[in-house]
Amino acid sequence: MNGVAKQIRWSHFLDRRSGRGIIVPIDHGLSIGPVEGLASVEQVSRWIGHPGITGIIAHKGMVDRLGSSELLKGIGVMVHLNGMMSLASSPDRKERLTSVEAALRLGADAVSLQVNFDGTNDAHNLTMLGTVVDEAQRYGLPVLTMLYDKVPSDKLEHRLARQRHLMRACVELGTDALKLAAPDDLSLMPTLLEGIVEHTAVFFAGGAVRSEEEIFFLAEEVVRCGATGLCVGRNIFQRESARATLTRLQEIILGSRGLIDGEPRPQVSWEHPNHPNQPNRAHVQWSPVVEEVVK
Repeated sequence: MNGVAKQIRWSHFLDRRSGRGIIVPIDHGLSIGPVEGLASVEQVSRWIGHPGITGIIAHKGMVDRLGSSELLKGIGVMVHLNGMMSLASSPDRKERLTSVEAALRLGADAVSLQVNFDGTNDAHNLTMLGTVVDEAQRYGLPVLTMLYDKVPSDKLEHRLARQRHLMRACVELGTDALKLAAPDDLSLMPTLLEGIVEHTAVFFAGGAVRSEEEIFFLAEEVVRCGATGLCVGRNIFQRESARATLTRLQEIILGSRGLIDGEPRPQVSWEHPNHPNQPNRAHVQWSPVVEEVVK
Protein backbone atom coordinates (compact mmCIF):
# COMPACT_ATOMS: atom_id res chain seq x y z
CA MET A 1 0.00 0.00 0.00
CA ASN A 2 1.75 3.13 -1.21
CA GLY A 3 1.62 6.54 0.44
CA VAL A 4 1.93 7.40 4.12
CA ALA A 5 -1.64 8.75 4.29
CA LYS A 6 -3.03 5.43 3.06
CA GLN A 7 -0.84 3.46 5.42
CA ILE A 8 -1.93 5.47 8.45
CA ARG A 9 -5.61 5.20 7.57
CA TRP A 10 -5.38 1.50 6.77
CA SER A 11 -3.71 0.83 10.13
CA HIS A 12 -7.02 1.75 11.77
CA PHE A 13 -8.49 -1.51 10.44
CA LEU A 14 -5.74 -3.77 11.79
CA ASP A 15 -4.72 -5.03 15.20
CA ARG A 16 -1.30 -3.60 16.07
CA ARG A 17 0.18 -6.85 17.38
CA SER A 18 -1.04 -9.36 14.83
CA GLY A 19 -1.44 -7.11 11.79
CA ARG A 20 -4.80 -8.80 11.12
CA GLY A 21 -8.34 -7.48 11.30
CA ILE A 22 -12.00 -8.28 11.86
CA ILE A 23 -14.14 -5.99 9.72
CA VAL A 24 -17.91 -6.09 10.11
CA PRO A 25 -19.90 -5.00 7.03
CA ILE A 26 -23.32 -3.56 7.85
CA ASP A 27 -24.30 -2.37 4.37
CA HIS A 28 -26.98 -5.06 3.97
CA GLY A 29 -30.02 -2.81 4.46
CA LEU A 30 -29.78 -1.17 1.06
CA SER A 31 -29.60 -4.55 -0.70
CA ILE A 32 -32.13 -6.60 1.24
CA GLY A 33 -34.06 -4.16 3.43
CA PRO A 34 -34.56 -4.38 7.21
CA VAL A 35 -32.58 -7.26 8.69
CA GLU A 36 -32.41 -8.58 12.23
CA GLY A 37 -29.37 -7.21 14.03
CA LEU A 38 -29.30 -4.02 11.94
CA ALA A 39 -32.94 -3.00 12.24
CA SER A 40 -32.13 -0.06 14.52
CA VAL A 41 -29.21 1.89 15.92
CA GLU A 42 -30.06 0.36 19.29
CA GLN A 43 -29.57 -3.17 17.91
CA VAL A 44 -26.20 -2.22 16.42
CA SER A 45 -25.15 -0.62 19.70
CA ARG A 46 -25.37 -4.00 21.47
CA TRP A 47 -22.27 -5.37 19.75
CA ILE A 48 -20.44 -2.65 17.79
CA GLY A 49 -18.33 -1.59 20.77
CA HIS A 50 -16.66 -4.98 21.13
CA PRO A 51 -12.82 -4.63 21.15
CA GLY A 52 -12.43 -7.44 18.64
CA ILE A 53 -13.91 -5.30 15.86
CA THR A 54 -11.20 -3.40 14.02
CA GLY A 55 -13.47 -1.79 11.42
CA ILE A 56 -16.94 -1.49 9.95
CA ILE A 57 -18.28 -0.98 6.42
CA ALA A 58 -21.51 0.99 6.02
CA HIS A 59 -23.37 3.24 3.64
CA LYS A 60 -23.12 6.98 4.22
CA GLY A 61 -26.50 7.29 5.97
CA MET A 62 -25.65 4.68 8.58
CA VAL A 63 -22.17 6.13 9.15
CA ASP A 64 -23.82 9.48 9.85
CA ARG A 65 -26.36 7.97 12.27
CA LEU A 66 -23.91 5.71 14.09
CA GLY A 67 -21.32 8.47 14.29
CA SER A 68 -23.89 10.89 15.70
CA SER A 69 -24.63 8.29 18.38
CA GLU A 70 -20.90 8.08 19.20
CA LEU A 71 -20.76 4.39 18.26
CA LEU A 72 -17.81 4.61 15.84
CA LYS A 73 -15.07 5.69 18.22
CA GLY A 74 -11.88 3.65 18.13
CA ILE A 75 -12.58 1.60 14.98
CA GLY A 76 -11.81 2.03 11.30
CA VAL A 77 -14.70 3.46 9.31
CA MET A 78 -15.18 2.46 5.68
CA VAL A 79 -17.92 4.09 3.59
CA HIS A 80 -19.46 1.84 0.93
CA LEU A 81 -19.80 3.72 -2.34
CA ASN A 82 -22.10 1.58 -4.51
CA GLY A 83 -24.98 -0.84 -4.32
CA MET A 84 -28.31 -2.02 -5.69
CA MET A 85 -31.52 -3.31 -4.14
CA SER A 86 -32.41 -6.98 -4.50
CA LEU A 87 -35.76 -5.67 -5.81
CA ALA A 88 -34.07 -4.39 -8.97
CA SER A 89 -34.22 -6.15 -12.33
CA SER A 90 -30.39 -6.37 -12.42
CA PRO A 91 -29.32 -6.58 -8.76
CA ASP A 92 -25.77 -7.66 -9.65
CA ARG A 93 -25.16 -4.36 -11.46
CA LYS A 94 -24.05 -2.24 -8.53
CA GLU A 95 -24.32 1.49 -9.25
CA ARG A 96 -22.21 4.26 -7.80
CA LEU A 97 -24.24 6.00 -5.08
CA THR A 98 -21.85 8.44 -3.45
CA SER A 99 -18.43 10.01 -3.88
CA VAL A 100 -15.05 9.57 -2.27
CA GLU A 101 -15.15 13.22 -1.23
CA ALA A 102 -18.49 12.70 0.55
CA ALA A 103 -17.02 9.69 2.38
CA LEU A 104 -14.06 11.77 3.47
CA ARG A 105 -16.35 14.49 4.83
CA LEU A 106 -18.03 11.82 6.95
CA GLY A 107 -14.67 10.93 8.50
CA ALA A 108 -14.01 7.75 6.51
CA ASP A 109 -10.65 6.02 6.88
CA ALA A 110 -11.26 4.07 3.66
CA VAL A 111 -13.89 3.38 1.00
CA SER A 112 -15.27 0.16 -0.42
CA LEU A 113 -17.29 -0.99 -3.37
CA GLN A 114 -18.77 -4.30 -4.49
CA VAL A 115 -18.35 -5.80 -7.93
CA ASN A 116 -20.46 -8.82 -8.86
CA PHE A 117 -19.30 -10.22 -12.20
CA ASP A 118 -22.29 -11.90 -13.90
CA GLY A 119 -20.84 -12.20 -17.39
CA THR A 120 -22.65 -9.13 -18.75
CA ASN A 121 -21.34 -6.26 -16.62
CA ASP A 122 -17.55 -6.60 -16.83
CA ALA A 123 -16.99 -3.19 -18.49
CA HIS A 124 -19.28 -1.43 -16.00
CA ASN A 125 -17.49 -2.99 -13.02
CA LEU A 126 -13.96 -2.32 -14.22
CA THR A 127 -14.72 1.29 -15.21
CA MET A 128 -16.33 1.98 -11.83
CA LEU A 129 -13.43 0.43 -9.90
CA GLY A 130 -10.81 2.30 -11.91
CA THR A 131 -12.58 5.62 -11.36
CA VAL A 132 -12.98 5.05 -7.62
CA VAL A 133 -9.30 4.16 -7.22
CA ASP A 134 -8.26 7.33 -9.07
CA GLU A 135 -10.47 9.49 -6.85
CA ALA A 136 -9.37 7.80 -3.64
CA GLN A 137 -5.70 8.13 -4.58
CA ARG A 138 -6.03 11.93 -4.69
CA TYR A 139 -7.18 11.94 -1.06
CA GLY A 140 -4.92 9.17 0.26
CA LEU A 141 -7.84 6.84 1.02
CA PRO A 142 -7.47 3.04 0.78
CA VAL A 143 -9.97 1.14 -1.40
CA LEU A 144 -11.41 -2.28 -0.54
CA THR A 145 -13.10 -4.24 -3.32
CA MET A 146 -15.75 -6.84 -2.48
CA LEU A 147 -15.30 -9.29 -5.35
CA TYR A 148 -17.88 -11.92 -6.28
CA ASP A 149 -17.96 -14.11 -9.38
CA LYS A 150 -21.59 -14.88 -10.24
CA VAL A 151 -20.86 -16.88 -13.41
CA PRO A 152 -21.71 -20.55 -12.72
CA SER A 153 -19.23 -23.28 -13.58
CA ASP A 154 -19.16 -26.99 -12.77
CA LYS A 155 -15.41 -27.23 -13.28
CA LEU A 156 -13.24 -26.37 -10.28
CA GLU A 157 -10.23 -25.42 -12.41
CA HIS A 158 -12.35 -23.01 -14.44
CA ARG A 159 -13.85 -21.37 -11.33
CA LEU A 160 -10.42 -20.99 -9.76
CA ALA A 161 -8.90 -19.53 -12.92
CA ARG A 162 -11.74 -17.03 -13.25
CA GLN A 163 -11.41 -15.96 -9.63
CA ARG A 164 -7.66 -15.50 -9.97
CA HIS A 165 -8.18 -13.45 -13.14
CA LEU A 166 -10.79 -11.21 -11.49
CA MET A 167 -8.55 -10.69 -8.46
CA ARG A 168 -5.64 -9.74 -10.69
CA ALA A 169 -7.84 -7.30 -12.62
CA CYS A 170 -8.74 -5.52 -9.37
CA VAL A 171 -5.08 -5.36 -8.38
CA GLU A 172 -4.12 -4.03 -11.82
CA LEU A 173 -6.63 -1.20 -11.34
CA GLY A 174 -5.10 -0.31 -7.97
CA THR A 175 -7.38 -1.70 -5.26
CA ASP A 176 -5.65 -1.85 -1.88
CA ALA A 177 -7.67 -4.70 -0.37
CA LEU A 178 -9.97 -7.51 -1.45
CA LYS A 179 -12.91 -9.22 0.21
CA LEU A 180 -13.51 -12.71 -1.19
CA ALA A 181 -15.92 -15.55 -0.61
CA ALA A 182 -14.04 -18.49 0.90
CA PRO A 183 -13.72 -21.44 -1.49
CA ASP A 184 -15.70 -24.59 -0.72
CA ASP A 185 -12.39 -26.40 -0.31
CA LEU A 186 -10.23 -24.40 2.08
CA SER A 187 -7.07 -26.05 0.81
CA LEU A 188 -7.47 -23.74 -2.22
CA MET A 189 -7.08 -20.59 -0.13
CA PRO A 190 -3.28 -20.41 -0.55
CA THR A 191 -3.74 -20.72 -4.33
CA LEU A 192 -6.07 -17.73 -4.32
CA LEU A 193 -3.62 -15.73 -2.21
CA GLU A 194 -0.50 -16.60 -4.19
CA GLY A 195 1.11 -13.51 -5.70
CA ILE A 196 -1.56 -11.26 -4.17
CA VAL A 197 -1.32 -11.21 -0.38
CA GLU A 198 2.29 -10.00 -0.47
CA HIS A 199 1.10 -6.55 -1.56
CA THR A 200 -2.72 -6.55 -1.22
CA ALA A 201 -4.75 -7.14 1.92
CA VAL A 202 -7.18 -10.07 1.54
CA PHE A 203 -10.18 -10.69 3.78
CA PHE A 204 -12.45 -13.69 3.51
CA ALA A 205 -16.20 -13.26 3.87
CA GLY A 206 -18.36 -15.07 6.40
CA GLY A 207 -21.29 -15.33 3.98
CA ALA A 208 -24.66 -16.74 5.01
CA VAL A 209 -25.29 -17.56 8.67
CA ARG A 210 -23.62 -20.82 9.65
CA SER A 211 -22.81 -22.56 12.90
CA GLU A 212 -20.30 -20.93 15.23
CA GLU A 213 -18.05 -23.96 14.88
CA GLU A 214 -17.85 -23.43 11.13
CA ILE A 215 -17.04 -19.74 11.49
CA PHE A 216 -14.30 -20.45 14.04
CA PHE A 217 -12.91 -23.13 11.74
CA LEU A 218 -12.82 -20.62 8.87
CA ALA A 219 -11.08 -18.09 11.13
CA GLU A 220 -8.35 -20.59 12.02
CA GLU A 221 -7.72 -21.36 8.36
CA VAL A 222 -7.62 -17.65 7.49
CA VAL A 223 -4.81 -17.20 10.02
CA ARG A 224 -3.05 -20.35 8.91
CA CYS A 225 -2.94 -19.41 5.22
CA GLY A 226 -1.72 -15.87 5.87
CA ALA A 227 -4.78 -13.86 4.88
CA THR A 228 -5.39 -10.46 6.48
CA GLY A 229 -8.54 -11.41 8.35
CA LEU A 230 -12.29 -11.87 8.19
CA CYS A 231 -14.93 -9.54 6.81
CA VAL A 232 -17.97 -11.04 8.51
CA GLY A 233 -21.41 -9.52 9.04
CA ARG A 234 -24.44 -11.80 9.39
CA ASN A 235 -22.43 -14.35 11.36
CA ILE A 236 -21.94 -11.57 13.93
CA PHE A 237 -24.99 -9.33 14.08
CA GLN A 238 -27.56 -12.08 13.52
CA ARG A 239 -26.37 -14.12 16.49
CA GLU A 240 -28.05 -13.95 19.85
CA SER A 241 -24.57 -14.06 21.44
CA ALA A 242 -22.82 -11.66 19.05
CA ARG A 243 -20.33 -10.46 21.67
CA ALA A 244 -19.37 -14.00 22.66
CA THR A 245 -18.76 -14.88 19.00
CA LEU A 246 -16.63 -11.77 18.59
CA THR A 247 -14.58 -12.64 21.66
CA ARG A 248 -13.71 -16.05 20.22
CA LEU A 249 -12.89 -14.58 16.80
CA GLN A 250 -10.70 -12.00 18.51
CA GLU A 251 -8.78 -14.79 20.22
CA ILE A 252 -8.26 -16.68 16.96
CA ILE A 253 -7.62 -13.90 14.46
CA LEU A 254 -6.02 -11.14 16.50
CA GLY A 255 -3.58 -13.35 18.30
CA SER A 256 -4.87 -14.21 21.76
CA ARG A 257 -5.00 -17.79 20.59
CA GLY A 258 -2.54 -17.91 17.73
CA LEU A 259 -1.21 -20.81 15.70
CA ILE A 260 2.27 -22.18 16.27
CA ASP A 261 4.85 -20.47 14.06
CA GLY A 262 6.17 -22.76 11.39
CA GLU A 263 3.47 -25.38 11.90
CA PRO A 264 2.71 -26.94 8.50
CA ARG A 265 -0.72 -26.13 7.11
CA PRO A 266 -2.58 -29.33 6.30
CA GLN A 267 -4.77 -29.74 3.23
CA VAL A 268 -8.26 -29.21 4.60
CA SER A 269 -11.77 -28.55 3.40
CA TRP A 270 -15.01 -27.48 5.02
CA GLU A 271 -15.51 -31.17 5.87
CA HIS A 272 -12.37 -31.73 7.88
CA PRO A 273 -12.84 -34.34 10.64
CA ASN A 274 -9.63 -33.71 12.57
CA HIS A 275 -8.61 -30.10 12.85
CA PRO A 276 -4.91 -29.83 13.80
CA ASN A 277 -5.54 -27.45 16.69
CA GLN A 278 -8.27 -29.62 18.19
CA PRO A 279 -7.50 -33.29 17.55
CA ASN A 280 -10.65 -34.48 19.34
CA ARG A 281 -12.89 -31.97 17.62
CA ALA A 282 -16.22 -33.17 16.26
CA HIS A 283 -16.63 -33.47 12.52
CA VAL A 284 -17.08 -30.04 10.94
CA GLN A 285 -19.69 -30.02 8.18
CA TRP A 286 -19.40 -27.00 5.90
CA SER A 287 -21.20 -27.58 2.65
CA PRO A 288 -21.58 -24.92 -0.05
CA VAL A 289 -24.39 -22.46 0.70
CA VAL A 290 -26.26 -20.67 -2.05
CA GLU A 291 -26.91 -17.09 -0.99
CA GLU A 292 -30.64 -16.51 -0.61
CA VAL A 293 -30.31 -12.84 -1.48
CA VAL A 294 -28.06 -10.75 -3.64
CA LYS A 295 -25.44 -9.01 -1.55
